[in-house]
Amino acid sequence: MQQLKNNYIQYLRDGIQMNKVEMEDFGGMFGIKAIDNIQSGEFLIKVSHKYAISAFTVFQNEQCVDIMKRNPHIYPSLQQIGNKQSDFQTLILYLTTQRHGKLKPIFDVSENPSCLLDCDQEIPFDYLRELKLEFEEEYKAAKDEVMLIGLSSEDYDWAYRFCMNRRLSVYNDYPFSFLVPMIDMINHGKNKAIFGLEQDNHQPEDYIQNNYMKYKYILQNKYWFTQEDQELIQNVKLNESERCSKILNKLLTKLFQELLRTGSQDIWVTKLMMPDDSEDEDEPTDKNNHQSQQLNTKDTKVQAAVNDDYLRDYYEQSLDQSEHDWYTDIQQQTLSCPAYLTARAVDDIEKGEQVLNLYGCLGNEHLLMYYGFALNKNKYDRVKFRIFMDCSTKYDFLNNIEKLVQLHYVPYKELLNLNTRGMSLHQLTSEFKIKKSQFNLDLIQFLKTYLQLLDGEESINEEIIIVLYRRIINSLYKKISSPIIIRDSYWGQQLFNYQNSKVRILKAHLEMIDNLTTKAEKMDIKVFMRLRAYLLKQN
Repeated sequence: MQQLKNNYIQYLRDGIQMNKVEMEDFGGMFGIKAIDNIQSGEFLIKVSHKYAISAFTVFQNEQCVDIMKRNPHIYPSLQQIGNKQSDFQTLILYLTTQRHGKLKPIFDVSENPSCLLDCDQEIPFDYLRELKLEFEEEYKAAKDEVMLIGLSSEDYDWAYRFCMNRRLSVYNDYPFSFLVPMIDMINHGKNKAIFGLEQDNHQPEDYIQNNYMKYKYILQNKYWFTQEDQELIQNVKLNESERCSKILNKLLTKLFQELLRTGSQDIWVTKLMMPDDSEDEDEPTDKNNHQSQQLNTKDTKVQAAVNDDYLRDYYEQSLDQSEHDWYTDIQQQTLSCPAYLTARAVDDIEKGEQVLNLYGCLGNEHLLMYYGFALNKNKYDRVKFRIFMDCSTKYDFLNNIEKLVQLHYVPYKELLNLNTRGMSLHQLTSEFKIKKSQFNLDLIQFLKTYLQLLDGEESINEEIIIVLYRRIINSLYKKISSPIIIRDSYWGQQLFNYQNSKVRILKAHLEMIDNLTTKAEKMDIKVFMRLRAYLLKQN
């Protein structure tokens, strides 16, 4: 693994800068650690954005182009990669051809991940079973065709899993996906650093580190977004810090990916680097007018590809690549832009601290649920449970009931090792760094939605909320704990762990609700008596 790391750094030698950090093995999974104290605002990693792997990269690889020309029924020409599945297969082809090179553009962050596709026994949990079927449908159909080309089956399997878990998809109307060295070590989980796209002469003090600065930055570049996203931008409430932060981070990701796709020098000057005192963002400047005039000349058609309509027109045309090698021109234009994918600290970081890790501190239960694979060595026992609010009917909601999970991180082993009897909500939230206000807000929002789906628009009070919540958790606890998992194989053990982690956290949650409703001093006595009577009746 150390040799792989050295080769990877060697591959990036001309396009990467690392400041006070280095790659480190964290329990079988490589990440980034601080080798010195780092202050908020300092850069950690800079990667030249020419190392982003996209369809443009693949179309400049002679081996890949030769394969694609001989198999047009599988691989598209560049102006046809609007088909997302074809775009995906194009990246897989590139990874397959690059896997065994000494200097590789990709890095296996963990050794031998076990993919859900390889599970050879019956899966008793609805979500995992459906996820495996979804993977199989897409995977087998594509692989059967690709194997006729003569590629290695093992290499294809590896490339498929790598691309499935590591690629960044471009939003809006653009079909491109990217694989970006180093950046994929931060695109999952919460970290003390965030990525952005910066020019070579960037000043650290201008970096966006809080919601206000993020919002201001997004607002200045709102024309990069769809109409729907622009409406979302206008409705952002900065005083709702946690929710606002999530929205802004998603918008920043979209903006970053769009700028990564275009990367034109003029675009950086006229659109991204707008002065703060711009009087009217919608009114074009003289330079923008000059840029529009340039688009009509033959030599600057490449620059016009950053325009939505113009790019779509190019895709719709049947271009003769021998006469107009326009995709190479676009790539060369992109390479000339002095821009870097830059990670900067958003908090002080102590020497020796883990800064970035590919999938954060996630247990196999989470990795299985969201990415479809498990790690052979995974020391993390935290499980993130998420509630799905995107169901419009009772049927949809009940189908998703297995996905109902905790609303925050809880280290369940630590929780179970404590005597939780008599623990108040205040003690629980304080001990495990849970924000009480956010917990209550999310809980009430979810339960109101649930009740509306079941019984219409009835109003509910706090007593019914707590009782209903306990009923849901108890029902889910019984459903999850009922299958008997035989642990006589690797996947049997993984499925047992998946079941056990959910059972433990749900049991702990039931105990918490019982404690809250059996401690009269924690609430008004009348409320307590009504709650207790209602609970006894329901049980």
